[in-house]
This record gives sequence, structure tokens and C-alpha cells, in this order.
Amino acid sequence: MVNANLDRQASSSDPAPTPSGLLPGRHAGAWLKISTWLGFPMSLVGAVWITVGRSFFGAGGSLVVTFLVSVGPLFLIVMLLAAWRTYLDASRYAARATSAPIAVLQVTTWVLAFVFGFLIPDRVDGKTVSALSQVFGDDLVGLSAGFGNTFGILTFVAAFATLIVAFGQDRFSRNKVSGRPATEDELLDSLNYNDGEY
Repeated sequence: MVNANLDRQASSSDPAPTPSGLLPGRHAGAWLKISTWLGFPMSLVGAVWITVGRSFFGAGGSLVVTFLVSVGPLFLIVMLLAAWRTYLDASRYAARATSAPIAVLQVTTWVLAFVFGFLIPDRVDGKTVSALSQVFGDDLVGLSAGFGNTFGILTFVAAFATLIVAFGQDRFSRNKVSGRPATEDELLDSLNYNDGEY
């Protein structure tokens, strides 16, 4: 039953390549087009902010070097890969734009990275400080320590989610352009299949 529904849905709703070889069916909104390109510079901005952003508030200490060889490069690599896959996927559509899920995931990751960079506690002259405590008062250092790790984890969950979704959409559009039939899983993903309902 599911296979029959998938075949019927695939034949009626899957976009075929246009005469130019590009796929139809994606919105050409300004934000979606901008998001296709914004991923590249924002990957670098996010990595720099996480690594040294707190230094702009006098809170850069010993963790800057640690983040320079660990957290910052990891964020940069994951988000650049996601941006590259997003660009490849968008280049196969006539709209030359990414999808709404990718755009939302990117913005979510950037916001989380900003909050993470603002909360990271560091040691400066033997004192624990953060950008938050430098701006709003020393009594907020505990809040930074308490929520910094949480936002760090959320930042990387969002970053890897962006990469996974970008990878899946890139693979799907590449297969469509090359004429390879979509797998059942790809059809379910494209149709937002959920417990038997489309």
C-alpha cells in the first residue's frame, strides 16, 4: 500500500528536469537565495566568534588557544561542508535557491553559536569571566558556566543537523538530475512522510 502510494505520489509530484537541465519546484524567495551563499561567510564568522569573540569584551583567556585548535575548526569544517552541499543542491534548481529547512537550520545554528560565544566562561588573570559577565556584571559568571555547555552542545547538534539535511538534499537533487530513480527512503523524505500520512 505504501509502495503504491509512493509510486503514485512520485509520478504526480516529483519534478522532472526543465529543458535547461535544471529542476523546477523550489521557491525563488530572496531569503532562500541569500541563504544559499550566506553559509560560506557565516561559517567563518561563527568559528571566529566562538573562538575569540569573548576577547572583544575583555574575556579572552586560556581557552582561546584551546578553542583555536578544537571547537573553532570543527564548527568551521562542519558548516563549510554544509554550505558547499547547500550550494551544489541549489545550483541544480531553476530557482537557484536552497530549501526552507536548510535556511532555518542555518539561522538556528548561527543564533546558537552567537549565544554560545557570548556565554563561554574563560580565565583572565586568575578570574573566571565571560562576555556576558563583562557586559552585565560579575554576578552572571555562574549563569555563563551553567548554560555555556548547554548552548555549546545545541550549537553542534544544529550544525551537524544542517550538514545531514544539506547532504541528503544534495544527493536527492543529484539523483533527480542524473535520472536515477529515487529510493523509497528518499521519496518518503521528500514527501514528508510521517506515520502513514503525507
